Amino acid sequence: MPPPVISVVIADDHPVIQLAVKATLSEIPNVRISAICSSGKELFAALQTQQPDLIVTDFTMERSHVNDDGLRLVHRLRQSRPHTPIVVFTMLTNGGLLTRIKEMGVAAIVGKNEEPGILRQICVDAITGTGQRLSPGIAARMSSAGALVNGTASPLSPREIEVVRMFATGSTLTEIAGYLHRSLATIATQKRSAMRKLNITTNADLVTYARDNGLT
Repeated sequence: MPPPVISVVIADDHPVIQLAVKATLSEIPNVRISAICSSGKELFAALQTQQPDLIVTDFTMERSHVNDDGLRLVHRLRQSRPHTPIVVFTMLTNGGLLTRIKEMGVAAIVGKNEEPGILRQICVDAITGTGQRLSPGIAARMSSAGALVNGTASPLSPREIEVVRMFATGSTLTEIAGYLHRSLATIATQKRSAMRKLNITTNADLVTYARDNGLT
């Protein structure tokens, strides 16, 4: 009797990354790529018809709506597929945010700038259930930012991170309030709180922080 097929769904908004991940994971015996998605919306649509054994997804995708991206993406995936291992494949450099993703219970986090063999081996580990994994580059980023593997989360709350990220990508506070279903006053307060925690005084510096820490 042949071994069972291992179904994998990939989500990333860059076609070259999609092809690279597909090629890398196709080297794992019995793996079949059952869907390739370009946004969180496409990913959740694929999961309506697919029952994958593994999900490999980017953290932020430009084509995604706010409800299907970032921390909300990971949260929704964990809620809808609690028993399916999730590997987050990302360019994030914010150690605190990476810690927050880890705490949400994903199977692994892998940096996009690492060797393909690292992604392949960590995906094998995720499929076989050998415990939560961090790639060497991700672990180093978390440690250098003072966010040790078992350390504390980002100084920003998840809601503050959402506001900072959306503001840095060009949304106004009014637009952010509408997207997140919060009052304008709440969004303004969360933005001010984030800037105070980060010791940032200008909007330009906030945008720079978001870009440098992989939030845009």
